[in-house]
Amino acid sequence: MGLLLGALLAAGLAGWWGSRRPGPAAYRPDESSRDITSGLAIGLPPEAPRPRFEDVTRAAGLDRFRNFTGDRTSQIPEDMGPGLAWGDFDNDGDDDLFLVSAGGALNLPPEQLTPCALYENLGNGTFRRVEAFPDLRIHGMSAAWGDYDGDGWMDLVVTGYNVLILLHNEKGTGRFVRDERFPSPPGFWAGASWGDYDNDRALDLYVCGYIQYAGNLEDRAKVSDQIGTAVPFTLNPASYLPGTNLLFHNAGDGTFSEVGAGLRVQNPEGRSLTALWHDFDEDGWLDLYVANDISDNVLYRNTGGAFEDVSHPALVADYRSAMGLAAGDYNRDGDDDLFITHWVAQENALYDNTWADFNRRTNGVSGGGGGKSYPLRFLDSADMLGLGQIALPYVGWGTEFVDFDGDGWLDLVVANGNTLEAEGPVPRRLKPQELFLFWNRRGQFFHNLAPLSRELSTPHNNRGLACADFDNDGAMDIAVAQLGEGVQLLRNRMQAGHWLKLRLKSKTRAGTPTGFGDGAKVIARVGGVDLRRTVSSSSYCSQSSHTLHFGLGSTSRVEQVEVRWLGGKVERFGPLEGDRFWELREGDPTPHPVPVGGGTAAGSAPPTPPAAVSGGDERARLVEFWRLERGAMEAMKLRHDEAAAIEGFRQALAINPSHEDSRYYLGLCLAGRGEFEAALREFEELKRTNPQSHRAWQQSGVVRALSAQGAADLAEAERFLLKANQLNPEETGALLALGEVALMRGNTGVAEERLTAACRTNPRAVGGLFLRGYAAWKRGDTTGARDLLSQTRAALGPDWHPAGTTAEGDVRRKQHVDASPLARFWQSWGGETNPPAAFGTIDRFLAQGAAASAAP
Repeated sequence: MGLLLGALLAAGLAGWWGSRRPGPAAYRPDESSRDITSGLAIGLPPEAPRPRFEDVTRAAGLDRFRNFTGDRTSQIPEDMGPGLAWGDFDNDGDDDLFLVSAGGALNLPPEQLTPCALYENLGNGTFRRVEAFPDLRIHGMSAAWGDYDGDGWMDLVVTGYNVLILLHNEKGTGRFVRDERFPSPPGFWAGASWGDYDNDRALDLYVCGYIQYAGNLEDRAKVSDQIGTAVPFTLNPASYLPGTNLLFHNAGDGTFSEVGAGLRVQNPEGRSLTALWHDFDEDGWLDLYVANDISDNVLYRNTGGAFEDVSHPALVADYRSAMGLAAGDYNRDGDDDLFITHWVAQENALYDNTWADFNRRTNGVSGGGGGKSYPLRFLDSADMLGLGQIALPYVGWGTEFVDFDGDGWLDLVVANGNTLEAEGPVPRRLKPQELFLFWNRRGQFFHNLAPLSRELSTPHNNRGLACADFDNDGAMDIAVAQLGEGVQLLRNRMQAGHWLKLRLKSKTRAGTPTGFGDGAKVIARVGGVDLRRTVSSSSYCSQSSHTLHFGLGSTSRVEQVEVRWLGGKVERFGPLEGDRFWELREGDPTPHPVPVGGGTAAGSAPPTPPAAVSGGDERARLVEFWRLERGAMEAMKLRHDEAAAIEGFRQALAINPSHEDSRYYLGLCLAGRGEFEAALREFEELKRTNPQSHRAWQQSGVVRALSAQGAADLAEAERFLLKANQLNPEETGALLALGEVALMRGNTGVAEERLTAACRTNPRAVGGLFLRGYAAWKRGDTTGARDLLSQTRAALGPDWHPAGTTAEGDVRRKQHVDASPLARFWQSWGGETNPPAAFGTIDRFLAQGAAASAAP
């Protein structure tokens, strides 16, 4: 008893003393705080893969798409979208891409809004805009592919502010006709999800009604509170009554009736953004999870064509501001788990499904559904696994479970983008944020690899996200919708393991195997381990491919594949060879191989000498060379068509291999597309042609630093840059890059010396001023850091506008910009003079890079 009293007294004194001590400064939402966001961080293990992604947006032909025009008016319908959707609309075996447009400012007439676009995948790594697609100029939100009439062709639903449109696919011709029979009530319609909830082999549709928005431009001057944060009244969902969700039942003849009220799944209290159809309890019926903004989320358990609200007993009535959803068996324990992204100052959630822990095994090829003895229960494991605290400064949107490195464990990608406005005059800009790419370490922890990748760590106003193997090389790629910009296509280069892809052809209502496997669950047995995948519905306003992807690790053969078709029918196939694409048809025991194109990257063909000048006199060759060289320069500087420029420079060099400008600009174009090794080869060739070419040495150093995989690469980059500076000490570019490389190597003192020298030579060196501010902040000189941020702003001039905007023309391209290793951090700076906000992203990048370089 004495010990107990002593312990209680000690605890009381500790509490009293703690209450006397000054507390930490109040945390501001979207502020980067190492104390808050790193409390549960774990160092990156040496076996972690490198996040190799190549930005192929331009090379693929998607760079001209824009999704917003005009200046923001700070109204919530302008900021919540858009999404995108992968789907094979022409049934040629590769995924095409539909891009939703947010349209533009609410005060613009419809004809001035930017239209949505459908891009056909040409099978060679490039896309072509489908000109026959309708001219949809809308304030768009979501899109989802689904064959609602069972004719074997994917149709398309599109939602938005006062937009709910069903488009019928005219047999893959590129023509889509609006189905006028489909109801289209006014409302702020967000996520749309196809799912056959009554197992009648006719796809039904659930549509999320967000808020009852009432437009009033004068209201934007009002300030309201959103979860403790002051935001404009017109950007706060709490300012408006919740919308009502709709469930459209498919009669099987192409017509729909709204049954949400009768089945009690309208969720009238929620401000719904996303819904996911998924069979969480393995009974063969699709359950429905609804993500609500500033309202409790809802899980409707399907009881055989009717629904039961089990949100609270299942422990998933999440009260936070939910955005994106993803389902997958991240820990390979035999049931599918649920990941949810949230608004700023709220941790993301990873709900671990306990179904398989308390019910008989459902993940084995010998198992099956049914036999329930324990209800659905989920436990939020986000903090424990590294997914919670890290998200506090971010607003999460689209997300997906994908095995990016092919090791057999589902990784996780998250699109982040703030809804808080940057300070400044009207129209205010939104604050951009970088992606998360969480590598799954065998179900034990998720490590964010994004800071190690230039492509992933560059901030944007990301919204929708969806994944597909667009080039059929066996690795899953990422497409991200970026508000105010367009789309970014990231080609996956990090997959090291073997793989398997499956396309399911389910039976339709008419009994023909021309469906797309919606709702089916597949279990692949690989080396005695069971891997689960599901043809699921959607994430935030977006839809990933219907094709299922399995990473097989070091195993090149799948022992058996079990398909649980929606409704309970089970079929088994196999064994199947890995590194192959297979089609499995319901009722057909024979797997069918699907031809693939090999995944050739756009514009990567070797140079071919022009046939017209393979022989002939010297004058004709000279004329042809200058025609090609000038055409390539025009393509690069004026049309911004890097693929055409690369081809032109290569053809010019086939005539005159020693021409320095052609070689140099070819290298720059390749580097601009992320083809770093190819670019380095061109700069090496230029150095052989002219060993005194300081620009060849400088760009070799820059590109080697941009693509650095460790300390040795950074040392080589520094060696190249020192040579460039020796050859031309008056040029500040090499000196600035040397300062950046010193920061990347952890040599802050050396970096400051080099950056200061660059600023002496060029007092308006924006990058030098910004990075000197970072270095000052890192050594504790906050006042000096603020002063250097102010100097950075002054050096940018009076006409500068921050990145991360949704104003028209914000993504204008310059004729030519030489990249540098850390340029993206000051180029995406929003003008903040608060050092933690200004330098948080670059600090995380450099910290992760230092840890990776130091790993054995």
